[in-house]
Amino acid sequence: MKNGDLPRYAVYGGSFDPIHLGHLAAAQAVREALELDEVVFVPNNRNPLRRGTYATGQDRLAMIHLAIEDEEGLSLSDIEITRPGRSYTIDTIQELLMVRPGNLWFVLGADSLAGIMEWKQPERLARLCRLAVVNRPGNELNDLLNRLSEDMVDAIDVVEMPPQRASSTLIRDDIAAGRSPEAWLAPKVWDYISERGLYQL
Repeated sequence: MKNGDLPRYAVYGGSFDPIHLGHLAAAQAVREALELDEVVFVPNNRNPLRRGTYATGQDRLAMIHLAIEDEEGLSLSDIEITRPGRSYTIDTIQELLMVRPGNLWFVLGADSLAGIMEWKQPERLARLCRLAVVNRPGNELNDLLNRLSEDMVDAIDVVEMPPQRASSTLIRDDIAAGRSPEAWLAPKVWDYISERGLYQL
């Protein structure tokens, strides 16, 4: 980053329950393709009354910290975990831009782009930041783009990346069934999950 220039960074939101190697690959693909200074992981809040094989916000923060501590250009924010009430992407982007002005992108998958018009103030979101859409082979991205307004499409930067087999849902299912998913996890994250008995029925 040149002296005096505003930072170029992206917000990568999601449940990250748990964070896996596919998440890290997507973050680095976005950082490199868009020449960003940083990608900030922002895990979302979860209803504390929700039951099942899910990790708490503090566990998810800890796992993300372990996963990214040796990764260049990746960081972590607890802004949604610690914010009371329901979190919306537009609120998070506005708050981050207030405390950290810069050129900002929001990372989302092509599957999430399909429902973006149902989000809170999607057009305003596209004015406040750009959308880094991670596209994997087989997604009908052009069909999705054709259904969006011109202003929304103009705010999108597509980042192509290879298919990823890792999935948080499959990882939780494997652990609950007694199978090891460590091939899809950073070693420190798998150690954390094992030590705390997370995702076991």
